[in-house]
Amino acid sequence: MAMTLKLIAGAGALVGMLAAGPVLAADIPAAPVVKAPIKAAAYNWYGFYIGVHGGYGWGRGSVDLTPNGATFATTGLPTSMASNAKGFIGGVQWGSNWQFNQIVLGTESDFSYTDIKSSQTATAAIGAASLTESASQRLKWFGTTRVRGGVLVMENVLLYATGGLASGSVESSYNFSGTACVGPCPTASASKTLYGWAAGGGIEYGSGPWQFRVEYLHYDLGHLDYTVTSPFNPLVSFGASAKVAGDIVRGGVSYRFNWTPLGLILGTDRL
Repeated sequence: MAMTLKLIAGAGALVGMLAAGPVLAADIPAAPVVKAPIKAAAYNWYGFYIGVHGGYGWGRGSVDLTPNGATFATTGLPTSMASNAKGFIGGVQWGSNWQFNQIVLGTESDFSYTDIKSSQTATAAIGAASLTESASQRLKWFGTTRVRGGVLVMENVLLYATGGLASGSVESSYNFSGTACVGPCPTASASKTLYGWAAGGGIEYGSGPWQFRVEYLHYDLGHLDYTVTSPFNPLVSFGASAKVAGDIVRGGVSYRFNWTPLGLILGTDRL
């Protein structure tokens, strides 16, 4: 009989525990649900961009004279002048980027107003007379059409190289004055658009649709050749040649759209 009472009591206790289980479970706070962080979309360089730039340029060439030997034999005047041209450059750029994983390829054109210039004057005494020589050169505007190619060192930092065609409007003058001239002194000036090449590289940072860059370019537009002639005596003439080459460092900012002109033509992009 005692054994039976113990079994009944044990069974009752078990039933009570089972009945109280849901109530106790309701009092226990639920474990927090941990979600994996959502990874931000990678920065996309694709698109057409347009922007402005400004910087500084310096030339490597001079205005060189090929004089008549007899004329310059005793003057002591230099035959190479107006070197180290330098000045401001500023303008606009536009282009397109295409991205292939860590590689970004593109095309770019730009047009700049420039004030890269130099001038020089020298004077020599010839007996009781004097002869003054002056020369100048200036790059008035400058433009390029180039290809770009680079690698992403970070998803929004592009390290690139660039190169292509270049053009610019160049003017130069070479003049003589003084009492040593028999009649009017030789004088001449010339202005011409020259064509050549430009190459360099830079680094660009992207933030949303904005792109910020620092860029270096070396350019070479060849020579501007002309003749300095005396209006009194055409036999007294000199060949003058201005070498137009130099370097540019500039910074720029561009706004990029999510389409390219090629994509619009092919119908893969829409405005």
